[in-house]
Amino acid sequence: MKTTSTQTEARAEQPEPKHSGREKTPWWKNSIVYQVYPRSFLDTNGDGTGDLKGITAKADYLDDLGVKTLWLSPFFTSPMADFGYDISNFIDVDPIFGSLADFDELLKTMHSKDIKVVLDIVPNHSSDEHEWFQRSLRREEPYADYYVWADPKGFNDSGNPIPPNNWLCLFRGSAWTWREERSQFYYHSFHRKQPDLNFRNPLVQEEMKNVFKFWLDRGVDGVRVDGLKHLFQVEDQNLDEPVIDWAGFNNLHYTSLMHPFTEDQPETFEVLRDWRKMMDTYPNKLIMTEAYNEDIRDVMKYYGNDTDPLADFPFNFRLIEKLQNRSDVTGTRLKNIIDEWFDNLPEGKWPNWVLGNHDQIRVASRVGTDLVDALNMLTLLLPGTPVTYYGEEIGMQDVYISWEDTKDPWGYNFGPDHYREHSRDPCRTPMQWDATANAGFSKGPSTWLPVNDNYKTLNVKAQLEARESHLKVYKTLARLRQENSFAKGKLAFSVVTDEVLAFIRYLEDEPTYLVVLNLSANDVVVNLHHHANLELPPDASVITRSVSDKSEENSPGSKVNLSALTLVRGEGLVLQLPFVEE
Repeated sequence: MKTTSTQTEARAEQPEPKHSGREKTPWWKNSIVYQVYPRSFLDTNGDGTGDLKGITAKADYLDDLGVKTLWLSPFFTSPMADFGYDISNFIDVDPIFGSLADFDELLKTMHSKDIKVVLDIVPNHSSDEHEWFQRSLRREEPYADYYVWADPKGFNDSGNPIPPNNWLCLFRGSAWTWREERSQFYYHSFHRKQPDLNFRNPLVQEEMKNVFKFWLDRGVDGVRVDGLKHLFQVEDQNLDEPVIDWAGFNNLHYTSLMHPFTEDQPETFEVLRDWRKMMDTYPNKLIMTEAYNEDIRDVMKYYGNDTDPLADFPFNFRLIEKLQNRSDVTGTRLKNIIDEWFDNLPEGKWPNWVLGNHDQIRVASRVGTDLVDALNMLTLLLPGTPVTYYGEEIGMQDVYISWEDTKDPWGYNFGPDHYREHSRDPCRTPMQWDATANAGFSKGPSTWLPVNDNYKTLNVKAQLEARESHLKVYKTLARLRQENSFAKGKLAFSVVTDEVLAFIRYLEDEPTYLVVLNLSANDVVVNLHHHANLELPPDASVITRSVSDKSEENSPGSKVNLSALTLVRGEGLVLQLPFVEE
């Protein structure tokens, strides 16, 4: 079964790498990766903070949603200076989240539903309360060089030590913190309570491999490696990084410098290569990496290539970085973002699409609630692996957090006048399950962050019961992407204008689908035949649509005229084209 179109642009599924001894089609290619921030998913003991038992309790929800890969943000032992990304024990569970036994039960339950479990591993640094750091502070062997230490450049007129260089941390201010115990500075890419491990020390590399092995031996299905581009710095600590002419925060902001000496060093890829080889001794394990890079070529380095594989995929943050507000969302811009990834993708590698995460403004708040369904259609139905941040399936929005309620150290470091520009708290608020107290997230008297005031109408239960909802659209999309037309099919763009983006997913002898997105802030009537780069039939059947469209004309199951297709602002439509005999 074929369409009538003469495809002017098509992208087939990427071929399997020749080196791979894995499954022909790895499980993560057809899976949705669903990120859970454990503090905010479900609280089972009433302390106001989510826990592992809460995630386990929602296994049926994830299964029904169509999620087959669960990615867990860190739940390891931590003093919580950066809410779990400052780890004091990489191979245990922090009591606030439960125990190793609770994790084993989570893993067993998810696997019983054929849901894979991927962990967030943070190799770049530990907590300053980790035993390794405390022993390094005392210069105990073999830990003395487990971290990056440096002598002062000198001393100022007050006798205070001067850092060895101008390097800055992402949390604002110098990346160097002085410790009297050693009479040296230690380096931290992030918060001062997150000292960077010294990966030039082979013992550190072995320690981290053992961390990976501990969890892999326990049965996890893969890892997401956090903050990877910061793993190494140049050895010459006398080098200052170049200053960007940027007037703000007295040059204490990370973006006031270029970072040629502290990011993406060649040694980083050597370590990643070693991890890849180690993980390939286990069957069918996934490596995802996190690196925000302005230059797409720097991101692509984390894939490796056909003969030298590294990550299965580095996270594709382009839809976050380039869609910062409503006016950024146009068909032309989206097409350019998609093309940029595909055009730079190494041969044999697999794409991915990310709309949000625990560090970013939620997509509904960033670009508008009207685009929730359309952008889910885009990420779930393009070739590649979509990554969904918890709550995106119901269109959760950011929450206003007062200075007094601010928990995020990143935001806190910028003070009461600027914290809202940097705080990550607004996107980390509790999952909205129902209209009961605390949105059904906790039976306790309070929650670690406030619940959004809209929880009584915007919640999972209400959307399950509604005739049409974001959640039901999402479930339809999750089901559709399992069909061969999406799982194995090709991609062709039909319409690309500032207002409208339309693409076709097709495969010989399979149904053909047309996805149409009105990305403008106005209702439009579009003649797809007039704009189309492909030959289209006169009409098509509606499979699903954005919940903002209440018309009978575009209701699921109806036929629509492709010469006069009415779309409300921000609407997405998934259409099935009729079969055409050759």
